[in-house]
Amino acid sequence: MKVSFIKQPGGTLTPSSEETVNKMLKLSNGIEYSVDIKVKQNGALHRKMFSFFAFCTNHYYGDSEAYKDEYRLEYVRKKLTVIAGYYRQVFNREGTSFELIPLSLKYEKMPAEDRSELYSRLINAAIKRVFNRTTDDNTLNQLYNFF
Repeated sequence: MKVSFIKQPGGTLTPSSEETVNKMLKLSNGIEYSVDIKVKQNGALHRKMFSFFAFCTNHYYGDSEAYKDEYRLEYVRKKLTVIAGYYRQVFNREGTSFELIPLSLKYEKMPAEDRSELYSRLINAAIKRVFNRTTDDNTLNQLYNFF
């Protein structure tokens, strides 16, 4: 059963919807239940993040439809994530060379402080590598206003 709560001051949890209240009423009293609490992802911020990657992809390829190609979008996302310093270094079997693998941008895998730092680093990475030759003020203003 999935239920959602809102934490109130003092640490109490209250049901976030009428549906949750109805589900909770079906539970028996006096029985211990275990729950797995997850923080819901901020949907608006998630959409904004991928809108940012789409904006960068379009500019990188010089094509206003480039973001529709999932491989192009994924390529730019991974490259910017690595340039922003959010990666893991993985060595080959022999230990003679390595590859930089971008870390996951999943909401639950990243503390809030790291997330805000990452957004700042992503913009700096985009300025450095994608928009480095841009002189159009409109494009640069759009970039700075993302986060």
